[in-house]
Amino acid sequence: MSDVEDESNKLLEVVNLYTYFRTESGIVKALDGVTFDVRKNEAVAIVGESGCGKTVTAQSILRILPKNGESVEGEINYMGVDLLKLTSKQMRTVRGKEIALLFQDPLSALNPVFTIARQMTDVISLHRQVDVEEARQIAIDMMNRVGIPEAETRIDDYPHQYSGGMRQRILIARALSLEPTLLLADEPTTALDVTIQAQVLDIIRSMQKDMGLSLMLITHDLGVVRETTDRVHIFYGGRVVESGPTANLFLNPKHPYTIALLESIPSFKKGKGKLATIPGVVPQLINPPIGCRFHPRCVYATDICKTRPPIEFIGDDRKIACFHWKEIDEQRMKNKGSK
Repeated sequence: MSDVEDESNKLLEVVNLYTYFRTESGIVKALDGVTFDVRKNEAVAIVGESGCGKTVTAQSILRILPKNGESVEGEINYMGVDLLKLTSKQMRTVRGKEIALLFQDPLSALNPVFTIARQMTDVISLHRQVDVEEARQIAIDMMNRVGIPEAETRIDDYPHQYSGGMRQRILIARALSLEPTLLLADEPTTALDVTIQAQVLDIIRSMQKDMGLSLMLITHDLGVVRETTDRVHIFYGGRVVESGPTANLFLNPKHPYTIALLESIPSFKKGKGKLATIPGVVPQLINPPIGCRFHPRCVYATDICKTRPPIEFIGDDRKIACFHWKEIDEQRMKNKGSK
């Protein structure tokens, strides 16, 4: 793909977004000029360590920030409409019906005192304007599609009567029963056993393809990213530092943070040697580092890194924000060649 992007293929485009939180300790600059996009019918990953702004990004898109949070600058363009300029009433028609959110913890996302039928049919009736009987049938059909056995009877059960994996399937069914165009999945497997995680991810990816929708997967799990997404946006300290096709980025990372992140993944190929770690700590966003936010932890940092690097298009649908990426890349190629 060339450096000239196809604007018509963009479903969601976040442009220069700044989201801040006012706290007693000061202003937290959770998102500091974030720019990325999600294209039609693709699965995109938002990746980074805890506190880098991943969840805040989803909250900003849906405008469900906590009361002390606000998107103070930038654009969130969905199908050509800036969501930040919509009224609260207009935004309610977007949430769920157009853009659905899959929560991290299925237990807290479901009300324990209502049956699954009540929690699904109320939402379906509201957004799809169908009666209760039609809503119930839509819910049952979607529960069957996500692999819940005996959905016709189990729909009348309560959340505590389901396992964690089945509760997450319920949330997937509820979200997709509204026929959204974009699904935001915020760490959808974190609360699940490892054996169940792969099943849930397979369901999400399969449904995404079958329904022709776009997926924005928020995660810190690079194994999940590699298996389920088409493109990746790497976040660090409330900024996007690198973007590109998943296979390309994993094979040849450019940004020093991306390189360090990938080298820290346990692998049988690495043998029994010491696992690579990233020195230092994640920056506090009340008082973040000046310039490139990764430079205090970066082994390649120089004085120029104390100024903010621009986002650079480098070909093959890749973007990077680093002053030294070329020399880092050349050095890594030399090291590979000498082995």
